[in-house]
Amino acid sequence: MTRLEELQMQRKAALIVVFTFGLAAVPIMLNWKSNIFAGTSLDKGGLGFILKIVSFLLLTVICAIPAFVIYLVKLIYSQIEISKLTP
Repeated sequence: MTRLEELQMQRKAALIVVFTFGLAAVPIMLNWKSNIFAGTSLDKGGLGFILKIVSFLLLTVICAIPAFVIYLVKLIYSQIEISKLTP
């Protein structure tokens, strides 16, 4: 595999993550079972369900924002390198 092909694969992966605003890079282990309010007194009843949703959204955003920034930089870098390698 040549350097150009590697950069094109990196660019494709970075495009996917950037176009999904970082959500494609969120770990699979982050699911509905990831509840930061589990075991507290607030975890019961209707409020517990709402806090479970808030917890999921909060953890997703915490993972998605850095991934978006990192892959945006990777996208820019790989595009610059590809433009240098192509005639």
